[in-house]
Amino acid sequence: MRMSTLLIICVLLLTVNLAYVELEIIVKSSPNWGKISTRDVKKLCENITSHFEQHLREENEINDTVNLYRTFRAMSYATLEQNADVKYKIGIVLKKNMEIRADDFYYFIFDFAHEFCHILHQFEITTIENPNLWFQESIACMASIWTLRSMAKTWKHDSLFGTFATQDGGIAYFSQNFSHYADAYLKNSPEHQYNGTGKEWLKEHEMLLREQYYKTGAFIQHHLVSQLSYKFLPIFEKYPEAWNAVRKMPATKGKISQYMQDWYDAVDAQDKQYVEAIATEMGITITSPAITSTNLDADINNDGYIDLSDVMIVRSAMQNSVSYDTDINNDGITDEVVKCIRLFRPQFRKVKIRF
Repeated sequence: MRMSTLLIICVLLLTVNLAYVELEIIVKSSPNWGKISTRDVKKLCENITSHFEQHLREENEINDTVNLYRTFRAMSYATLEQNADVKYKIGIVLKKNMEIRADDFYYFIFDFAHEFCHILHQFEITTIENPNLWFQESIACMASIWTLRSMAKTWKHDSLFGTFATQDGGIAYFSQNFSHYADAYLKNSPEHQYNGTGKEWLKEHEMLLREQYYKTGAFIQHHLVSQLSYKFLPIFEKYPEAWNAVRKMPATKGKISQYMQDWYDAVDAQDKQYVEAIATEMGITITSPAITSTNLDADINNDGYIDLSDVMIVRSAMQNSVSYDTDINNDGITDEVVKCIRLFRPQFRKVKIRF
């Protein structure tokens, strides 16, 4: 009996383990990675994604498999994989053969975080012709800087490769350089400089990007979306839980004002504040659904009608600080005589009632 029970428990545990799927990154073995092993590439990717995943609620976790390649295309990319067992493929462009150096990791982190963000917002639901593709790219551009700045903090005390640093300084070498590279992008790159507000940027560039962004193929207006996206960086740095909202970015084709409203409506209640903050940066006003009687139980006294009696009860509660019992005979129902007294209460205040 004990043996059979143990067998059943083992089968159940095995079933649970088989059913549970988490994010898995498979690095394609290739000499193209340079001097760093595919094992270390995988370790680095897992560390990058952990900076996002630690802020995701369980229902928003990414439970898919990603194949990672080194690509010799002009730019890095994320695509859907044809293999039924793998959902996504990421190709990364490297500036040189990778070594365990901050310079190499900087480029890798920057590109991988960008492409992983596309997986995060489920890019497969949006076609390449969607006129709001530029906005999704802007969030991914911001994700690169957010990741570098986040890793500059976490690697300050605990680097995956600190003991293998090829230059003096150990883990501080990576941390300081990640921070330096991020600051350089934000402050020193001319294409990322924009002194206007998000509202001014949107007025100037939205129609151009809606009409031309996807048509260029190489996305030559990439620097424009970065100008806007870095205005969102403070939101995500203060509230990293905002990545939960990114999981529900819509495929809306209307203007960005409609896109933001649809996004606001799609996210969970606790994430609406983040979408609204992003919209505010662009001068867009989000409207909350109007409260109607269908959302409320307005039959206060539970007599089957929404009438003046209910209104008077609510009004009296708002105007008077003293509470009182409306159920005189304790039968669970507001008594009619009390309703009547309430209805004419202003007149009774100045007269003496005798019984």
